[in-house]
Amino acid sequence: MTRAVFVRGSPNRLTLDGHAGYSPGEDIVCAAASALVYALIGYLDAGGTAFEYDLGDGFATVECIGHEEAFEVAVAGIRLLAEEYPENVSLICS
Repeated sequence: MTRAVFVRGSPNRLTLDGHAGYSPGEDIVCAAASALVYALIGYLDAGGTAFEYDLGDGFATVECIGHEEAFEVAVAGIRLLAEEYPENVSLICS
């Protein structure tokens, strides 16, 4: 299961941990969650924003002061994944 945690604040932080386990080797759910995180990183990077991120096998975290809207878009996508695939993705927002 992919566990996503979004913490609103200063900084905003989005962390994903674990593999979705939808279909090993062809996991569209994991790929979708990864694409949302990569899009967030790409957006922040293209804007010249100071931010930190860490990517690894089954792990991603992005942290940045400001840009709440960009984080909210990524979280909205993850929320939809969690609703469609509740056995594979969970989301906690605080």
